[in-house]
Amino acid sequence: MKTQRKRLLLVCACLLFAARLGALAQAPGGGPPHGGPPPGSVGSGGPGGPGGPGSGSPPPSSSGAAGKSATGSGTRSSVQFGPVGRWWDDKSVVKTVGLTKDQQKKMDGIFDANKPAILQAYKTFLSEQSKLDKLNKDPKVDQQTLFTQIDAVSKARSSLEKATAQMLLGIRQQMDAAQIAKLEKLQ
Repeated sequence: MKTQRKRLLLVCACLLFAARLGALAQAPGGGPPHGGPPPGSVGSGGPGGPGGPGSGSPPPSSSGAAGKSATGSGTRSSVQFGPVGRWWDDKSVVKTVGLTKDQQKKMDGIFDANKPAILQAYKTFLSEQSKLDKLNKDPKVDQQTLFTQIDAVSKARSSLEKATAQMLLGIRQQMDAAQIAKLEKLQ
């Protein structure tokens, strides 16, 4: 159980890191794209977008409000819902929110069902980001090639955010409005 929790926290941390990295990688000098969000923020297009992941966001706006993340970055993806990680396994959160064993079991099932898609989307995102990093180091890269790869990174980030948002939405749907309000106060 502890090993599973550590793995989940690692995956979540990687998703958040990837989202932030993706947002920074799209502008020269590591900053945000011109006219884009300030450094450290994640938009709805990031993994966290779903999500990300905050990645570019882990969003998702569809599953939660923006706020401070558990990573201390000061920004949450619009997809983030609840504390980072498998918060439904945390005894203090369960007690505060009033989750039942049945709700926890359903949340575990949703997590397990969505985990492979999220991990695949994350691997794809990392691969595309790596290709972009290599192109950025090439002094002879042409604009079209670079822009095509930026689009590939954006598409991969979007897929990651959507996969994360789908899971978080399913988890959120297991709770009633009062429980959601209690959970949001914990953030």
